[in-house]
Parts: sequence; C-alpha cells; structure tokens
Amino acid sequence: MSHTPAFGLLGRTLGHSYSPEIHAALGNPVYTLFEKEPHQLESFLADPELRGINITIPYKQDVMPYCTRLSDTAKKIGCVNTMVRRPDGWFGHNTDYNGFVFLLKNAGIDVAGKDVLILGDGATSGTIHTVVTDLGAAHTTHVSRHNAPFYEDIADFYDTAQIIINATPVGMYPKSPRRLVDIRPFKHLEGVADVIYNPYRTQLLIDAEEMGIPYSDGLPMLVAQGVYAAELFMNTQFPIERIREMITAMRSAQENIILIGMPGVGKTTIGEALAKETGRPLLDCDAIFEERYEHPSQYIKNHGEPAFRKKETEILNDVCKETGAIIATGGGVITRPENYALLRQNGRIYWIQRPLESLDTADRILSTGGIGRLRELARVRYPLYEAFSQAQCDCTDAMATVRFIKEEFYEHFNHQRA
Repeated sequence: MSHTPAFGLLGRTLGHSYSPEIHAALGNPVYTLFEKEPHQLESFLADPELRGINITIPYKQDVMPYCTRLSDTAKKIGCVNTMVRRPDGWFGHNTDYNGFVFLLKNAGIDVAGKDVLILGDGATSGTIHTVVTDLGAAHTTHVSRHNAPFYEDIADFYDTAQIIINATPVGMYPKSPRRLVDIRPFKHLEGVADVIYNPYRTQLLIDAEEMGIPYSDGLPMLVAQGVYAAELFMNTQFPIERIREMITAMRSAQENIILIGMPGVGKTTIGEALAKETGRPLLDCDAIFEERYEHPSQYIKNHGEPAFRKKETEILNDVCKETGAIIATGGGVITRPENYALLRQNGRIYWIQRPLESLDTADRILSTGGIGRLRELARVRYPLYEAFSQAQCDCTDAMATVRFIKEEFYEHFNHQRA
C-alpha cells in the first residue's frame, strides 16, 4: 500500500527549502520534499494519493503534458509550478506569477509605464516578463550571457532603465555577496528587485538601499506563491495580511543581530546576554580568530594590522552567511569597506557606544596608549561606525542595551509589515 504524502514540492535536487515551513504555518503539516529523476515523473504523478504539488527546476515544463487543464496564466507563461488533482485530472497553474505581483506591490515598485531591465533569460525571467507586461510596463529588455544585449552592453541602459530585476542565481548563497551589474551609474532608477532570498540582501539590493531606492528580495515572492498554492490545495483563501505576517516572522528569525563598536566597548558581554535572552547562537569574531590563528593582538604584533584585517574579512565571509545569529565583531571591522556588504547581507547592524574613558583596553594592542590614542581611533572610526550601522545604542548599562536592541529589532520588522 502506498503511503505517499498528499502534498509536497517536486524537483530533482532540492536541498534546503522553506516550502514545508510555509505550508506548515498555513495548516498543512504533511507537505513533503520529493526528489525525482526524469524517468520517475510519470509513475510519481500517477500516484492516486498525491493531491497537490509544487514544481521547481527542472520540471516546470516537463509536467505540463500530465495536466488535463492549464490556467490561462500557465499557458501564457509556458510553465507550471503548482498542480492540483481534480476529478478530471491534474490542473496546472503558475503561482510564481501571483507571487511576483505581490513582491512588487509589497515593495511599492510600480512598473506601469516604466522601462524595465530584467537580468537573465531563463524560466523565472519569463514569468517576470509576463507580470511586468500585464502590469503595463512601457518597455522590457532582457540582458543575459546568451543573447544580445549582453552584460557588457549594460552601459547602453544607464540613461533609460527605471526598474531593474535580477532573475538569475548570481549572488545567491554561498556565492554571496556578488552582482551581475553595478546599478550606481543608472540615472533614473525607481526600483530594484531580486528573486534571490538567501542572502536577504544581495549586493544588488545593498547598492539600492545605499542609493535610497525601493527594493525587494525574493522572500515575499516565495511566501506569496506558497500561500496562493496552499489556497488551491486546501480550497480556501488567506488574507493578504497573513502573507505579510509570515514574511515578518521569517525575516525576524533569519536576520542576524550584528554588534559593532570600539575595542573594549562590551560587544562580547552584550552578545552573550542577547544570546541568552533570545536563544540565538553567539558568533564572536575575535574568539573565532583566536581559535583559528592566535589572539588578535598577538597576531597584529607578529604579522601587522593589514594581515590581520585580511584574515578578519575571511572570517566575516564565513560567519555572515549564517542566519538568526548574534554576531560580535572586532573594533576595526569598519575600516575595510568590503566588510559592509558581508555584514549587511543578512544582518541589522548596531553601533554600541560608551564614553572613551570607560573602555577596556587590556590586551588590545591597537587601543593601548591612553585617552589620546582612543580619541585618535574614535576620530577615524566614529564616522565609519555611523555609516555601517542601522541603529545606535549607549552601553553605559549593559542590560538596558540588551533590552533596547531586542525591542528595536522586533519593532523594526513590525514597522516594515505595517
């Protein structure tokens, strides 16, 4: 007797997927991941216990012949990502379409009458093309490696593109942060979207944030398409607010809390207290450095500060790919501009402050030398701390600082949802 779960995600190599988490939150705890080879599709789809499936790469087109009926959206796009068994057979739809519509509206990105530039020419880019066309985009261009215009022609669009959408995997974990194009030369950008959701902020989106341009990662699309699929599976409807609640819950659980500040300001102490209060792991970059090499001050003494900074960045490149953690950084992490994208890709950065006279300088080679040395460091570093951070807090009272960070962190996500 077959015991196939009734619902799930079909793909060839799935790895980690948020789909079971999304469907469990919507009241479907039996949603399962199905990894199948091409020759297994026919027998798999014939299983009578299977009631509804989502489909991902590489089967979004391969499953279409097994559908008795296709939605108009699926026909228009030319691929299926959701199938529901009905009395007359499989019904095929594409909820990625609905998901991307939600992403744009949720981010306040209006494509109507705009010049849209899509990076990539694969199946996802086809879905996005259909969406922006239906929403009234004035002109849509795909840039790719395979067909003209190519990425090396990107300067041709500096004066015209108003919306840029990345529909490629470039910049996705673990090869992050990376980007296909530098958006800073574009003169009329009004919105940037990226279908990637790990990391939360690709380099493309970090650039958009720094430019003050509305942007979105791919998590709203992922959650929304999952909710729309669940509506088909369960023959029900969920309010839009349910989608936003789920996005907020997932974002706040995944975002790292990152602590920066002068040497001896108390980042480790605060990090330990935050870890205890929140149940998150603490990743102390100086402690990790010492485990891999030697005490940071000793390493600087033996090899020089530039060599230390290079190793520190290598550690950040590993640590900041994690999610849902507390990350305590070294005091000089802000002296290398490339560290910002590493920290920000999955994190909200807090600048911990304390009067210079109260800083602990023991075993800290770069801050040894009295108040004069600390003032010299502060003159250089304070503007960098301010540029890196999204929030600042006074560490005169460590537990008050912990409470402030916790409250500010969750209020930030609730404000985003509102």
